[in-house]
Amino acid sequence: MKIGYARVSTHEQNLDLQLKALQEAGCDKVYSENISSGRVIRPELEKALAQLRKGDTFVVWKLDRLGRRTVELLDFIQDMEQRGVAFQSLSDGIDPSSATGKAIFTIAGAFAELERNLIRERTLRGLEAAKAKGTKFGRKRKLGDKQIEMAVKLLETPHKDGSLPTYEEVAEVLGVNKSTISRRIAEYKERSA
Repeated sequence: MKIGYARVSTHEQNLDLQLKALQEAGCDKVYSENISSGRVIRPELEKALAQLRKGDTFVVWKLDRLGRRTVELLDFIQDMEQRGVAFQSLSDGIDPSSATGKAIFTIAGAFAELERNLIRERTLRGLEAAKAKGTKFGRKRKLGDKQIEMAVKLLETPHKDGSLPTYEEVAEVLGVNKSTISRRIAEYKERSA
């Protein structure tokens, strides 16, 4: 039996090309998912691997659909060999059952890992450059310093019955969560000290 596996990393990407190639390669069953190769758990890949029996062939459109780290890919192929399962990568033309195929597999895996590392380095450099220019990352704060000052005053101003307002009441007035109020007030007091 031939079992295929297709994967894309983002929702903007499309599985159609991979699925067509796997069907044309004669796969009896194809598992597909939209998930990053960096994720440790890939449910559809796990299902595909669980289906494999001795004598079956596991087929991917391209080697990097399994992962980008050479060590992971080599471990994967070794596991397939121990289980008596053949492996086929359609785009790469890799048959790791031969010595030449193993060498090509290792080199292709190394290049996939290199590509991933270069992308990561460029991303980190871009983030550093943006930070140096003063770009702020993350979600915009819901409350500015003036709103926090108002929240502090509200918390210190007693009700008519003499009781002090709670964080929940102040949060409701400002339209935020209680934890946002308490966290931002703690930050404000720390800066003011």
